[in-house]
Amino acid sequence: MQIPAELQQALQDASHALSQTSSCWLIGGSCGLLLQDVQLDKPPRDIDIYADSASVSELHHALAGWAVDQPVLSVTDQYRSVLSHYKMNRYTLELVGGFEVQAEGSQYKVEINRRLAPAGVQAQLNSNRFSLMPLSHELLFNVLRNREDRYTAIAVTMRANLQEHLPLLEVLLKDNAFQAGHVRMISQLLHAESSARFAVNGRDPGSAGRECR
Repeated sequence: MQIPAELQQALQDASHALSQTSSCWLIGGSCGLLLQDVQLDKPPRDIDIYADSASVSELHHALAGWAVDQPVLSVTDQYRSVLSHYKMNRYTLELVGGFEVQAEGSQYKVEINRRLAPAGVQAQLNSNRFSLMPLSHELLFNVLRNREDRYTAIAVTMRANLQEHLPLLEVLLKDNAFQAGHVRMISQLLHAESSARFAVNGRDPGSAGRECR
């Protein structure tokens, strides 16, 4: 699927503004999936940027010219995060800080600086390079929110080079609390030999962290 020119421009504008900060941020959601060659049913309608809570203020300031609201804590039965929104051409950019999700006994805390940014997932689009939320995160998130269309497509892409994705996936499962049913589903989606490896064989692919630019 091609990325529309107007979306490319919005991504470029956001990236240029956010890259002037010292904070880590990653593109997720449908844009991040499309940039990692995950098959989507329709093109992205918005842009999702993830960061740690401590980074929200600086990132919001960088995007202030497009802001339609201020960062605010949002808590629902399933999600907790600091949210703010920005209008870039016809696309809405959502800045998501300190994201946490819980579902059916599982709890997952998104850690950008400590876990996801060090994974170093990047994509080139024309002359621009974007840092992305890893597919391991996207698989866990979409399993927890029961988005079958998304987690099925993500798993297909991951299986094409599974060994590249497993180390981070194992670490995320160890760091967080996933109930057995979710772990079994993830194992089945990836055609992994045993779900037990996700509980005991994780290794840290990025404990030293990475400087964000």
